[in-house]
Amino acid sequence: MTPRTGFFGFWGLLALALFAFPPAQGRADDTPATPEKKKPAEEENPPPPDVPPPANWKPAGVVNTPPAPVEGTRDEAATGDPNAPAAPPPEGWKKAGEIIEPPVEIGPDGKTVYAKPMFIRGDFTLNFHGRVQLLGGVVGADSIIENGDLMNRDGFRLVRARMGLEGHVLKNVEYELEAELIDKESGGNALSEAHLTYRPVPYAYVRAGAGKPPFSRLLLASSGSLQFMDRPLWVTMERATDTLMLDLDRQVGITVGGRLGPFGVDVGAYNGLPNFSVGNLSDGLLYVVRLTGNLGEIGRTEADHERGCLRLMAGLNGYVNDAPASQIRGAGADVSLKWKGLSFYAEALWAKSVPQAAPSLPGGSTGETERWGMVAQAGYLMPVSSIELEAAVRFAILDDNVHLDNEGDVWTLNAGLNAYFYGEAFKLMLNYIHRQERYGVELDNDAVLGLVQVKF
Repeated sequence: MTPRTGFFGFWGLLALALFAFPPAQGRADDTPATPEKKKPAEEENPPPPDVPPPANWKPAGVVNTPPAPVEGTRDEAATGDPNAPAAPPPEGWKKAGEIIEPPVEIGPDGKTVYAKPMFIRGDFTLNFHGRVQLLGGVVGADSIIENGDLMNRDGFRLVRARMGLEGHVLKNVEYELEAELIDKESGGNALSEAHLTYRPVPYAYVRAGAGKPPFSRLLLASSGSLQFMDRPLWVTMERATDTLMLDLDRQVGITVGGRLGPFGVDVGAYNGLPNFSVGNLSDGLLYVVRLTGNLGEIGRTEADHERGCLRLMAGLNGYVNDAPASQIRGAGADVSLKWKGLSFYAEALWAKSVPQAAPSLPGGSTGETERWGMVAQAGYLMPVSSIELEAAVRFAILDDNVHLDNEGDVWTLNAGLNAYFYGEAFKLMLNYIHRQERYGVELDNDAVLGLVQVKF
């Protein structure tokens, strides 16, 4: 074998071996791949393990009513266990029909020292209210309550001690019942208010029962919200003698009223006598009408506790009373103003009584009685810490019979200092009253008086 022949022979054998035994990878590529069997979807995405539903979960369509409050701790209710006791009710929660306790934040800036309503069950609500006024001081030797003075002698006098209930029977039906607890020597009835009020809409009402007829702003104001110890002298005088002309007191009857924007009207028909249970003793009735107009809300108190912007109110009123022995006609006008603690009020009243038979009396008198009265007062309220202090002055003049010049023609000047605690709920008053007779004998009837009021 020549070297050339051996060389070619070696390389030929090597090539033959490569073709006869290819690499393993080459054989795999040349052979078609077997398709891989696809796994079922259940094996790829196995279902999540069972999870319990949330606590108190209900199927669709079932009302999910919250559980009733039961005793238990907050930790027990927070575990998510549907069988765990429910969380306790919020702090201060009360069942329907229970008495509501006053919130602690009610204080000197509030009008009352308790929450309203005090009792509620559905549409029915109940509130208690009352006031006690104790008067004391020094008066002149000629002072007589029947002449319009507040006391007969030096000492003390329980002026008012009233207790009442008020609230709603239904959503639009209100009730009020109030009684005077002091003796009848006060010159009034034991029952002072007893009526129902129906309000079909917020701006209209119908009231039936015993209460104040809509005549004279100074009479419509509550005696617990006055700037002075009492109203002008003709109110005390007429109530002590039952000769109602400038003052109509309280009456049994029906009142209808309404408001349209800044204007209001109130009309009523009543028995015309200062009694409730006897009924009407004459052939006629007492008819009253009052018209008002206001700029802003003047409020029910004479003092300006709100200390707001300018507020005005004006009123006109009149009445005809077919009393048993005479016909009495009366009229009046009033204006009120409040502005940033300043308050002003003025009113003029007139009344005339004409006998039904016009008898002839000695001296040519026809038996007619005609009287008039006017009053103007002003006050300024100053908040000092938790107390409100007020200085006030009032001038009033009365002619009890224009046909006679006597001691019944009188004017008075009142100067007062007032201290209010919790609004009108607790009030201290100090008044000096100067009384001057215009004709006849000059009487010693000036007075220095103090009054304590508790109102709730």
